[in-house]
Amino acid sequence: MAVKTVFFVLALAVLSPFLYQRGQFALSFYTNAPSRLVKINAFRSHSIKFADRVRSCEDVLLLEDRGLAILACDPGRERWNTVLGIFHPGPVTSAGLYAYEYKDAGTPDAEALKSIELANFPAGQDFHTLGMAYDKATSTLLVCNHAQAGSRLEMFKLDIAALTASHIRTIVHPLVHAPNAIALINSNEFYVTNDHLFPVRRSNILSKMETYLATPTGTIVHVELRGDAVQANVVARLAFANGIEILNSTTVAVSSTNQGVVYLYTKSSDATLKYRSQFPVPFMPDNLSLSAGKLLIAGHPHLPTLLQFSRTRHICNDPAELAKATAEMKEYCSNAEATSWVSEWSETGGLRHLYAGTEYPTSATAARDAKRGVGIVAGLYAKGIMVWRE
Repeated sequence: MAVKTVFFVLALAVLSPFLYQRGQFALSFYTNAPSRLVKINAFRSHSIKFADRVRSCEDVLLLEDRGLAILACDPGRERWNTVLGIFHPGPVTSAGLYAYEYKDAGTPDAEALKSIELANFPAGQDFHTLGMAYDKATSTLLVCNHAQAGSRLEMFKLDIAALTASHIRTIVHPLVHAPNAIALINSNEFYVTNDHLFPVRRSNILSKMETYLATPTGTIVHVELRGDAVQANVVARLAFANGIEILNSTTVAVSSTNQGVVYLYTKSSDATLKYRSQFPVPFMPDNLSLSAGKLLIAGHPHLPTLLQFSRTRHICNDPAELAKATAEMKEYCSNAEATSWVSEWSETGGLRHLYAGTEYPTSATAARDAKRGVGIVAGLYAKGIMVWRE
């Protein structure tokens, strides 16, 4: 009897952190529901822009020296989402890249947002964007592409003056099987996160088990391009590896979406990573960005709302589909809400919440030009972007 008691106590000690974390995750289904979410707004002013021109802009990069933002917007995500497992039949619209000039608040919206032409992109290949990264020194833009033929990375040469992204190459590697976010070391060397070991299109059951059990089966992969060759190796494993940002020469931050945690790793000279610490956030963190030494974290407070919202966009945003929908669905489309949360963190200042609410749904990325006091939130399934000024 005593032996059984000892084993029970040991098992409970081992499982307690896991059970507590999963309990907090489940509790958020209640506390962070749209009707209960405690609203936060630390912005001096904010507005939603370009709602009639772009939607589903998952990532945004700021070229602060130009006062310019690069947006990756994929309306096709409503029918094709390899992370959430949305695969509706019918034609799927490809993503587009856009340049938003935010430096002058007085610029008319019609002039401030312009489309970037994709030049030399492989004919017949679709384009479904997730994370991006930009190397200023070489004007190299890397984009995660969850193409229907298989996930890969696309490399472009970005010409800002001509508003052209010229395709250079497609990067495919077995270790880059579910790319979600990218952090550049230089134009030929970078980290990429894989959110799952088993993407939904490979195994729906195993992918859901990864998500809800928070198994440490997502990966951070170090990739180095050597001519035409691609060298890759796994440098860390964690649950639902999502956003990644290099904070300084020795520290890399990575968000674990289904754990509600941001991990900090020590980066060595050979690019290997060693776990250092972690801190929790009261939502599911998505992408990360760096602003004046502070880490910006955007994410999703309420998973059930996010799932329902994402699975109905192909109806709510398509007039032909909406016309055929039930009265119940039409009512949902008219009144649907989804939650967003944006926070910032630094080692000296800790965690500070900037925004939580439903006015702008499904926040996936927050980026800020601290010198100009301008920030942008991009939403996974939102119409337009939210621009704030401080």
